[in-house]
Amino acid sequence: MKCKITSGNLKTIANDLNEKLRFNHISNITMINSHDFLFTFSMYRKGKLFVSLNHQSPFVSLVNDIVATGTIVGALNDTLRKMVKDGCIQEIHTINNDRILAIEYSKLDDLYEKRNRTLILELIPHRQNLIILQDGLVIFASHYAGLENSRPLIRGMKYQFLENKKSSTEENIDLEELAKEAEEYFLKSKQERNLEKYKSLITHIKTRIKSLNNKLGILDKAINQAHEDLSYQEVGTTLLAFSQEPEELKKYVEENHLDYDYSLSLGNNAEKYFKKYKKAKRTIEMDQLEIKKTEEEIANLQMILKQIPYLKDEDLAQVYQELFPKKYRPTAKKMPVSTFGVINIENNKIYYGKNAKQNDELTFKKAKKTHYFFHIKDSHGSHVILENDHPNNEMILTAAEVALLMSGQEDGEVQYTQIKNIKKGSFLGQALLTSYQSIVIKNIRESTKKLLING
Repeated sequence: MKCKITSGNLKTIANDLNEKLRFNHISNITMINSHDFLFTFSMYRKGKLFVSLNHQSPFVSLVNDIVATGTIVGALNDTLRKMVKDGCIQEIHTINNDRILAIEYSKLDDLYEKRNRTLILELIPHRQNLIILQDGLVIFASHYAGLENSRPLIRGMKYQFLENKKSSTEENIDLEELAKEAEEYFLKSKQERNLEKYKSLITHIKTRIKSLNNKLGILDKAINQAHEDLSYQEVGTTLLAFSQEPEELKKYVEENHLDYDYSLSLGNNAEKYFKKYKKAKRTIEMDQLEIKKTEEEIANLQMILKQIPYLKDEDLAQVYQELFPKKYRPTAKKMPVSTFGVINIENNKIYYGKNAKQNDELTFKKAKKTHYFFHIKDSHGSHVILENDHPNNEMILTAAEVALLMSGQEDGEVQYTQIKNIKKGSFLGQALLTSYQSIVIKNIRESTKKLLING
């Protein structure tokens, strides 16, 4: 964060929050990842409170135009929903002239008795913490500290704030600039969310890729051996050439250490080597096809790994179910169905596929002949369709950037053309371009990433 949170400017932030959020109920709390979360309020609808307890630079800020996502399930999420959600904010202030924000609120407990509690946010780099107090006593802390510490933090003990020897006065801070920076950070936070929530999926994919690479090594070794075995054709032919020269035949067999059964005819011995030759030839052909298939699967899995930060829950659930049906256990009776991705630009829609099936349907069924098709050059990737017959440069650039991002790339060459210049290939999702133009992109704009993440 460029706007570093200090004890002075936190006072300015606290005063602004107190003015806007006092007497609001906390209507919802969304855990974005393990250390970032959003507060939504009952009356204040102009923004949400974004709290980050990241290790290096914790901060709080009201943010606008943020599309929330599903919450991360876990202990902190459960605690906040149980102890904080639906609380009515009474006051927001700082503590001890330090980078500690206190949100005083009232809430009904399990016995429907009104309780006054305090949500403490210690926004100190490398010492960040979230603590909930009731009657001044700690009832929860994201990071506890034992009695051996200079400042014990134990459930049931009276809260002791961190010692601060510095005095501070209120400092001016550009709250709008802070909000913009928070919104930029939020995009990265959402990407990190997927990496956390679908860690097991990522592990499974990486394990599968490793297994497939080992398979390639075995296939390559088998092909090399088979190429050596192609020489058996020459051995069989040579054996037959000695049909009238038994002494020369014996000499050839001994010199080349051949497996020759003298109880069988010359023709039968030769046939054994011809069969080995044919087997080697079939092995090469079949293993080369298997290598191609394996390389295709590796490329697809690597693309999925790079797509994960931009995919939604239903997309990732479908990926998990398709790749690992035996390991996947849906949490709901009926999971949402993954559909094409879509973003809007200048009142035009840009669609993108998230797998081969969606790519095929999007390009060859949904798109019109005059719509524009985008795809990363010479690589596996997402089909991107721009619903416009005469796109301007901004539309073309955005669609090309989406094609790169959804193909797991940050730079590269993208081919684009109208659908009428595309033929369907031999396998699902393959598109053959009869004519096209190209655009080379070196740096993808943050605005496009924002559109994609919030799309």
